[in-house]
Amino acid sequence: MTRHNREWKEAGLQEIKRLTEAYPVVAIADLNMFPASLFQGIRKKLRGKGTIVVSKTRVIKKALQENKKVAPLTGYANKSCAVIFTSMNPFELFSFLKKNKGSMPAKEGHIAEEDIVVPAGDTGLPPGPALSDLKAAGLSVRVQGATIAIAEDKIVTRKGQAVSKPVAGMLLKLNIRPVKVGLSVVSAIEGGQVFEAKILDIDTEVVFQKFASAHRKAFNLAFNACYFTKQTMPLLVQKAFNDAKAVAFEAEVFTEETMPKLLAKAKANADSLKAVAPEVLPEEKKEAKP
Repeated sequence: MTRHNREWKEAGLQEIKRLTEAYPVVAIADLNMFPASLFQGIRKKLRGKGTIVVSKTRVIKKALQENKKVAPLTGYANKSCAVIFTSMNPFELFSFLKKNKGSMPAKEGHIAEEDIVVPAGDTGLPPGPALSDLKAAGLSVRVQGATIAIAEDKIVTRKGQAVSKPVAGMLLKLNIRPVKVGLSVVSAIEGGQVFEAKILDIDTEVVFQKFASAHRKAFNLAFNACYFTKQTMPLLVQKAFNDAKAVAFEAEVFTEETMPKLLAKAKANADSLKAVAPEVLPEEKKEAKP
């Protein structure tokens, strides 16, 4: 091993150790099949949230083994990997990387994760061999002035299907990059607890809806059971007040709250009685005393 290599590895080792102490969360990311052209983009997006270090797997393993705080991650550092140091919790980090994927051209044989759509419009390509290539990929094209135009949107590869050679060549010509590529977190550690990718890969929207549903159900249960909490107290007091007022009204108990309704009820009853009762005859004259 040359002196240069030894110094480089030692510097990498010390940097990983230093960052391990500086950040609460450490994660191992798989670099297999991750293009180097996208790496700097991820590094920039992580700025202010954390940092990422790439080194020899042996160096990474040694740095992890020498620190009890992150030693459990050693077994996850295999083949080509990177170490991420961040102040985000493991779930936030996984979600962040999942949302910040880069785009790559589709190669022949690639299985489409979503429908690959080529939009209608001017391609900017001059007529010539490109016209035949676009037609071979199944596009409806025409010459429009000095360039080729696509007449209508076209799904060239359905989700789950393999990209054909003509389609791959056409997408490259149109600079359409349908393949989403991102860093894949293998595992992360926080406070001595290891989180594997299968635990971290959650749908935050689904989880939020579950929490919201659980909150509604718990609130309804507490309210119907008359269980007093900060959330149920206002409605329970209001319900008790309304129930008490209803009982007082039915029992014709005169209070400040029931008086208006009781008077209104009495007037309504009087009006109804007046409508059905015969007119009261004038009082008969009193007989003269003998």
